[in-house]
Amino acid sequence: MFTRCLRADFYKMKRSSVIIAHIIIPIVVSAVFLAYYAISGWNETDKITAFYETLGSAFPVLIGIFIASTMEQEQNAGAFQNLLTLRSRTAALFSKVVTLLVFGLFALLFTAVIFGFGFNMIHGHSIASMGLFVRAVLVMWLSAIPLYLIFEIFAFVFGKAFAIGAGLISGLISALFLTDIGMYVWKIVPLSWTARIPETFLAYELADRGALSEIKSHAPIYLVVVAVCFAGYFAFATNYEGSKISE
Repeated sequence: MFTRCLRADFYKMKRSSVIIAHIIIPIVVSAVFLAYYAISGWNETDKITAFYETLGSAFPVLIGIFIASTMEQEQNAGAFQNLLTLRSRTAALFSKVVTLLVFGLFALLFTAVIFGFGFNMIHGHSIASMGLFVRAVLVMWLSAIPLYLIFEIFAFVFGKAFAIGAGLISGLISALFLTDIGMYVWKIVPLSWTARIPETFLAYELADRGALSEIKSHAPIYLVVVAVCFAGYFAFATNYEGSKISE
């Protein structure tokens, strides 16, 4: 059942702007940063860190928009009737999360390859290998898993505007928590993770080996939060009976 739902969701995405956005956005974002970095006097560490901090702050906004788009597809298809008539609503709902997670992973890896290749072209022998660029986006993708689950619940319960708004707020929190405001509390606020976790990872890899202790201390919190999010998501999906959303 889940495989059939997953195949159907991939087919639906082919006909939507979501898949196009996952290709175009990495190209545009990487090109803009590389063009600026070609003339900037920043050192390499600051350039790499700033790129991933900006990408991590914008990522929740895009997640909210894309999830709202998938919800709107179901809403327009007979007010969720196609979804509700399936034998397993849990499989149907979860396949949408998995589909977007796969597209999100592709988009981040695509971004890392474009940016990493361009960055090394600009700087010659860069301090960062292509492997580091890829590992950093994998860390970002893992940190975004709770957001995909939470935002889909928001979208199907409260509507697309709420999901998009949650994405915008999460993006703002991600940016704010890169400052001293989030120094002591970011670990327990998943909305900030897409920016703060990659930033901590890059600090460890590029500048501060002492950041490893911070990464280790956060790992148990991450696992607990992800487990709670999955439990809450499956409880929602199992009991989902449709929504009366008017926007």
